[in-house]
Amino acid sequence: MEERFLKALNFVFSLEGGYSNHKADRGGATNYGITQGTYNAYRRSVNKNMQPVELITKEEATDIYYKEYWLKSGANKIYDFGLALMLFDSCVNHGLKTGVELYRESGKDLEKFFELRKNKYRAIVMNNPSQRVFIKGWFNRLHRLEKFIKEQENW
Repeated sequence: MEERFLKALNFVFSLEGGYSNHKADRGGATNYGITQGTYNAYRRSVNKNMQPVELITKEEATDIYYKEYWLKSGANKIYDFGLALMLFDSCVNHGLKTGVELYRESGKDLEKFFELRKNKYRAIVMNNPSQRVFIKGWFNRLHRLEKFIKEQENW
């Protein structure tokens, strides 16, 4: 796998951690940030029996992130690493469709992309106040992402 993907993946893994099943999380149970539904689809695609996402391996999560998020989002085709990482992380956090829409709407402007994500989080909470419990973590995620991108050579 390409070095840029692995660098982006390590960043995402630092945010997503292990197993979680928060009662307010609309995605349900996750492990390494992978939902049960995504894991089921992956297991079917590689002809393996279904099992709880609690049992996902880091190798499986890596394969899912590479095929379903990095490649499908087009992050692999973006020269600017910061923008590629922002797109990848957006797809991981918001879903592929929304992540790509935010990228397109940003016009490839990283600062605008950050603002669009902040606005997306605010809109989620406005539309569903039960999600307020996550907003601090979401904004911390963006802060860590911005800091990480600035530390990279291509910023």
